[in-house]
Amino acid sequence: MLISHSRPSDIAWSLIGTGAAWLTDADVLTNGRPAAAARLQWLSGTQTTASVLTLRGTWTTACAPRVVALLGLTLPVGTLITLAFRRPADADYTYLADLPSQRVVQLPDGSRCAWFALDAGLDPVIGVEYRIHNDVNGSASIAAGSAIDIGEAWVGPTFEVCLRRSMQDHVIDPTAKRRSYGSQTFASQRLPYRSIQLELVPQRDTAIGDVRALRGQVMQAERMAIVPDETDVYGTALFGTAYQFDLAALDAGKFWSAVFQADEEPATPVP
Repeated sequence: MLISHSRPSDIAWSLIGTGAAWLTDADVLTNGRPAAAARLQWLSGTQTTASVLTLRGTWTTACAPRVVALLGLTLPVGTLITLAFRRPADADYTYLADLPSQRVVQLPDGSRCAWFALDAGLDPVIGVEYRIHNDVNGSASIAAGSAIDIGEAWVGPTFEVCLRRSMQDHVIDPTAKRRSYGSQTFASQRLPYRSIQLELVPQRDTAIGDVRALRGQVMQAERMAIVPDETDVYGTALFGTAYQFDLAALDAGKFWSAVFQADEEPATPVP
């Protein structure tokens, strides 16, 4: 399981591409509420599948990300997105240029996203480029000058732990239901959200001090990106907040296990 945490707090965002412009505040990309999206204007001029709008984020202290994501998108399903990074010694965004790639996917809740689970051992970087191609399953379907929304942009250092196959994935509906004087049901509608509960297997290859440090970071109501199963990223990934991270030391502290719970921050806009 990958737990990506501590997104850089000083990310500066910029757009690259003729005609690309911010229509709202770019800082919304990192406010932890993917249903409240940043809006930007697509490229101008003649559009082909070679047209690329680049969303660039830069920060000060280098980190090695393994989980990268764009959430709450209004881009068409099938839009191609590629990544490139910049290391401190690089002159430009040439590290892992255009690799890997994903196409925008629509989840069962109706929201659209692109998740990337990267290889281990990448060099620390100080910038990322999300390169959004006007390639919707081979067609240039995004109109010049159109407005698109991005709810959240995630990049951050990642901790890897082993997960038991006893993961529980719940859907919580906070809708408040009441009855009138005539016993007719009415409701104050709320959006459902996911809640996952995981058990980490006993292990000794990771120091308990490192795990406690991770717990201290993720239990401070900070947002995080979690990928329980790298072989099924879109089926298991969750963006949200941890509400439980209980550690147990076994065999005189030589092994440890943990119970972990996180609740989703939905990317579906309020109707």
